[in-house]
Amino acid sequence: MSPARAVARFALIAALLWGCSPAPSNRPDADVVVAEVDGASVVLKDVKSEILSMRGYTPSLEARGPSRGEVSEAVRRAIERTVVLREGQRRGVTLPAGSLEEEVMRFRADFPPGGLEKALLQAGMEPDAWREQLRRSLLYRRSADAIAAAGATVTPQEVEAEFLKERNPATVPERVRVRQYLFDSAERAAVAREKLQAGRVVDGDVGDPSAEGVDLGSFRRDELPPEIPGGVFDLPEGGISEPVPGDGVTSLFRVTRREATGTQTLASEEERIRESILAPRREAAFRRWLAQATAGAKVKVNAELLQKLVEGKR
Repeated sequence: MSPARAVARFALIAALLWGCSPAPSNRPDADVVVAEVDGASVVLKDVKSEILSMRGYTPSLEARGPSRGEVSEAVRRAIERTVVLREGQRRGVTLPAGSLEEEVMRFRADFPPGGLEKALLQAGMEPDAWREQLRRSLLYRRSADAIAAAGATVTPQEVEAEFLKERNPATVPERVRVRQYLFDSAERAAVAREKLQAGRVVDGDVGDPSAEGVDLGSFRRDELPPEIPGGVFDLPEGGISEPVPGDGVTSLFRVTRREATGTQTLASEEERIRESILAPRREAAFRRWLAQATAGAKVKVNAELLQKLVEGKR
């Protein structure tokens, strides 16, 4: 049984076993408990947020009420999220400084100025509530990564065997490692570029992506993402691009390292091969863990209240 079906099964059993009286309609969603997972509460606000997330934040629940399938899927996700976040907390998982602001700015880049706030308003979601859900999503990802990493390993012998199996030997093309700096105006980006070229620190709060930048990784010329101008590949190591306008943000791109063309060796390909082996193993390890954790969790669901949500009475 898949993890998703396992959670749904336990939620259904719990719904049959746990009858609850309807919650007073005047209570805020953040105070209305719709499920419990090992004593941890899942509130109505969590379920509604999951539904909005599944819809891409449009349309709002007021414009179109949730279907029974949407509610069931949202409850399943909320239960899984609770299980994973509790394990992450147990493992001491936290968010790095500035990671939330970095993610917010990435979202803003997909909208025209003020567009993100407008979209949230149309979806019936407060910006603070959206930021909190985004924070929890980031924490969930880091918790899931920690769980997966603990359950998957690869040996040097496996990496070497894979290298020998795929080796031509081929030529390793030139690559550049790129860091992106995000700003809310072209003026700020221009000032920051001058400071970076002079070796000075960019003004900003600790953890602010405009000050510290975001490491985008290494790319061949033909691998550059659309948001990175092709001219960045021709910059020298340490070179900084001109300000690049976007939707609501302006970016600077810096080449932090250049990797010259060469012939494949075990040392040059070890990181890539290791990751290619580990990625599916981590995913499988996480799914196994999640299935076991949800199967062992004590789940209670307020089926009557969720039915009222479907009927538009909550």
